[in-house]
Amino acid sequence: MLNYALKNIYLFAFFTGFFVFNPQGATADNNAGTVTLAAVGDVFFARGVDARIQEFGTEYPFAFLGDEISKYDISFCNLECALSDRGEARVKRFLFRADRSSASILSDSGFDVICLANNHSLDYGPEALLDTVDAITDAGLVEVGTQISGQNDSGAVFIVKNALKIGILAFSDFDNFEEETPPGFPYVMRANHETIPDQVSGTKQNCDVLIVSMHWGIDFVDFPTERQEYLAWLCAANGADLILGHHPHVLQDVKYTGDVPVVYSMGGFLWDATSRGSDKSAIYIFELSKDHAELIDLVPIKIVNCRPVPDFSL
Repeated sequence: MLNYALKNIYLFAFFTGFFVFNPQGATADNNAGTVTLAAVGDVFFARGVDARIQEFGTEYPFAFLGDEISKYDISFCNLECALSDRGEARVKRFLFRADRSSASILSDSGFDVICLANNHSLDYGPEALLDTVDAITDAGLVEVGTQISGQNDSGAVFIVKNALKIGILAFSDFDNFEEETPPGFPYVMRANHETIPDQVSGTKQNCDVLIVSMHWGIDFVDFPTERQEYLAWLCAANGADLILGHHPHVLQDVKYTGDVPVVYSMGGFLWDATSRGSDKSAIYIFELSKDHAELIDLVPIKIVNCRPVPDFSL
């Protein structure tokens, strides 16, 4: 039986505009193992979050979650800041960076897979991104969403849990500065509609179930663009079994392309929410099996003083 959070999903939808729709209701029936996945949206350690860590300590960000992240087989988030004191700031409005030790806060809280395919990983250039990758791996975490310049690197990562081989790809639908990246340094994987079919289908050939992460959409817009819908269809048509979206910092619908769940935006999570609607978030719980992903639970979250708090009042 689904727990309290999913029982109240329709009430949650009423208050947030977040809806889940599965017209086919498909389920998988095979001999492969199953794996639980917890997925959340945007996390960073800059601005207001950093100020509160400096005042209250490193346990502050996820203090209200308990084991809500660590109790699943795999937990995923999108990290939207560089973890480095090196590099040159790019010319842009918002620049986010934090100390390398922030990676340990993620690992101590139970996260496993950290997405770097977004529009802030390169705020301070390839040197800072290299430091970020190193900090994540040094903390025992898996990084996804970068490729190494000058190398034939697919960018995919694979995790085996319960006899199920899970593939993960991550793309950003924003400039990745690939042409400016020196050989041997990482750059962010770009969502190129011409290359995605081969990237997705090629990765799916090497795993049982494939997750695709997409950094896309428009800030603080609570519905997907045509571009998001097109990229979701393109990924699903070429073998993706689950699509996780982020960037808008507000919740967007969960829909299905065939039997492939598409979370268009998971909202912010560890964030100094200031705009209307950006204080609402969720932890999305999926069960993964061979060629299939199913949304089985959802934990409503409210961002209070820059940190996620379970909100069962919704």
